[in-house]
Amino acid sequence: EASEVARYQIIVDTENQWLADMQLSNGALPMTPIENGTVKVTPYFSDFVALSLLNQADRYATNVKAYMDWHFAHLNTAATDYNGVDGTIYDYNVTVENGVVVKEAIVMQDGKKSYDSTDSYAATFLMVLQKYVEKTGDTAYILAHKEQIGRIVEALFATMVGDLTLAKPDYRVKYLMDNCEVYEGMLAGAKLYKEVLVPADKTQTLMLNRLEQGAARVADGIEQRMWTGSFYHPALDEGDGVAWRFDWMEFYPSAAAQTFPIMHGLIATDSQRAQDLYAGFCNAYKWENMDIPDRFYWGSNVYTAALMGDVERVSAYMSLYERVMT
Repeated sequence: EASEVARYQIIVDTENQWLADMQLSNGALPMTPIENGTVKVTPYFSDFVALSLLNQADRYATNVKAYMDWHFAHLNTAATDYNGVDGTIYDYNVTVENGVVVKEAIVMQDGKKSYDSTDSYAATFLMVLQKYVEKTGDTAYILAHKEQIGRIVEALFATMVGDLTLAKPDYRVKYLMDNCEVYEGMLAGAKLYKEVLVPADKTQTLMLNRLEQGAARVADGIEQRMWTGSFYHPALDEGDGVAWRFDWMEFYPSAAAQTFPIMHGLIATDSQRAQDLYAGFCNAYKWENMDIPDRFYWGSNVYTAALMGDVERVSAYMSLYERVMT
């Protein structure tokens, strides 16, 4: 109904303003708001903030541009990446004093510099770049960063083994979630090359072809190696053996991963498979009541529900979200 849509729009307006207000003085988009102290910046999550802000590009394109500038400036080289892969990006701890960034430090974990993945980080940033130019028409920005975009694409392919990507060079597991994001990221990258980079430089056609073929390979890999006939394997090992056994009662990564092929366009929302997987997820979790065993809110759940046309659960979730979060 019109009143429901208007209510959701108010939530979108409020949330996007909150996200934009969190942006740090150096352009980074952090995990939580901060005026004084240290906050974590995880580029993967920052990318989703940017994608949300681009839904209102008329208001927030400059915020996204500032974030993209920060992201490009923090790309690793083969020498600075602890796995020797060019075009990746680390997580950062950023120290703020009176709203101004005074220090940045790479997050360390188990004595190593840290990123949660290299495949998804590259894929989601390609989505940001493509959506930015689609919403703003600012092709000049994309052309100015052609070389860096190419490096990010190389990082995306760096862990491709067979038809699927490993999470990162030193974590040799092929996750369903990551590969669904990689599929959409490759399609976004292909569109970026086809519409902006190739028309300006025909030599970029090779990269366009690589991305288009890569997306097809990943889609085939997910279908042929991860789909069992009744569920997707949450993760495979390097040799495509089962690395994580599926159980609806295990929210992450088992159950939550089942919605990702729907979200990222690998299966049609009106297909029997999508309907069965969504029904299985809803039977296992009252997610619309935020009743999930995880500390994140998983907005992907309600996004999947919206794609599936589940008006009732979307309304229930958004009403609760409105009370709890806004």
